[in-house]
Amino acid sequence: MITETATVVQVDEDRVVVEAAIKTTCSSCQAQSDCGTGAISRALAPKVQQLSLRSPMPVKVGDKVQVGIPEAGIVSASALLYLLPLVMFIASAVLFSAVLPAMGLVSELWVLLGSVLVTLAGFVALSGWIKKLDSRRFEPVLLAKSQPAMSPDKPVV
Repeated sequence: MITETATVVQVDEDRVVVEAAIKTTCSSCQAQSDCGTGAISRALAPKVQQLSLRSPMPVKVGDKVQVGIPEAGIVSASALLYLLPLVMFIASAVLFSAVLPAMGLVSELWVLLGSVLVTLAGFVALSGWIKKLDSRRFEPVLLAKSQPAMSPDKPVV
């Protein structure tokens, strides 16, 4: 389970909206002051992201909570959406390279065009299929309330 700390910004019966800061690796990089990529990401990237999810526990606006996303769902969806279209592109390019010259279409542009169209159609079909799957596999869940941090200037009684 990948976890992140978020802040509750809205409560509506059993649904809550949480807001989490988006972290980039640029903030921990030693070359961040000289790097163009870091400057662009700081200027253009959104700083927070909001998620709406079910709350199995009572929370109120302002509470810090732990939000988790199942790793298996992320890995399987990533593999399906990145690797399968790549395999479809390569397989269709090999197939079109063998079939199209027999039909009199000898230009590689036809192979490329056919492969792109097959890959695009496959990606759209795959995306629709993933959306129809059990969406709870990919849904973030509220794990726990975070304990409030101790103030350093107040002694523990």
